[in-house]
Amino acid sequence: MHVFKQHTALTEWLNSSKAKDQTIGFVPTMGALHEGHMALVKQAVQQNSVVVASVFINPKQFNNISDYEKYPVTEQADITMLEKAGCHAVYIPAVEDIYPETAVHIPLSIPHLENILEGPNRPGHFDGVVQVVHRLFSIVNPDRAYFGLKDFQQCKVIQALCKEYFRNIHLEFCPTLREESGLAKSSRNMRLTDKGKFKAALLYKALKMVAADCYRIPLQEALKEAGQYLAEQGIIVEYLSCANSETFELTEDWQTNNRNIVLIAAYVEHIRLIDNLQF
Repeated sequence: MHVFKQHTALTEWLNSSKAKDQTIGFVPTMGALHEGHMALVKQAVQQNSVVVASVFINPKQFNNISDYEKYPVTEQADITMLEKAGCHAVYIPAVEDIYPETAVHIPLSIPHLENILEGPNRPGHFDGVVQVVHRLFSIVNPDRAYFGLKDFQQCKVIQALCKEYFRNIHLEFCPTLREESGLAKSSRNMRLTDKGKFKAALLYKALKMVAADCYRIPLQEALKEAGQYLAEQGIIVEYLSCANSETFELTEDWQTNNRNIVLIAAYVEHIRLIDNLQF
């Protein structure tokens, strides 16, 4: 597997692959890789001639400098995992290689995507996501790009980005991988103690509680009961909301045709976790 630190070398290598009409699959990550990332890579390997991953902890996605500084860095382990999964190249750039000049705001035509849930709770986060994905897509120019549905709102933002700027790239959104407990696999889980992981799995339990109440009781009552359950377990809930999974507009009522998606952000051991469930 090739390891690239500069985008110029990566682009040169990719151009040789594209000259042979080989399809390019791309898996952007922030490192601290786990089985969820490997599932994306393995799907990319099945669907493309060449697979590239990136490992870049994007400072522009963090509104909390402490969170950025504590984000796990496991570069050598990441390289080993990617190679075992069949990845052909990994791009591990410095900040200067991604942002050679002052980054500019890249507007989306669907502003509400950035103004609800994760948006106001993480100011500037999606602006950072759009900037880095725009830059990475411009460098790699893949045929397909792969993202996990655990970050559902991010997937919607990237979908809007591609609709406006990268119509040639096909997006693949892959299901959330979970521990046996139901805990969504996440790089942030590395910072949890065993007790914390047990408690964090209750987020998924709460989401399933809401889904079990679908149409049985009013949506807002179901959300309130699930929130109270988590509070009783000592979990600090930032938001627990339901949206239409297609339009991603928040809703006060149950949606028809399996378009409900319940999303949560909560703190366990001072670590912010997100999850969602579609039904």
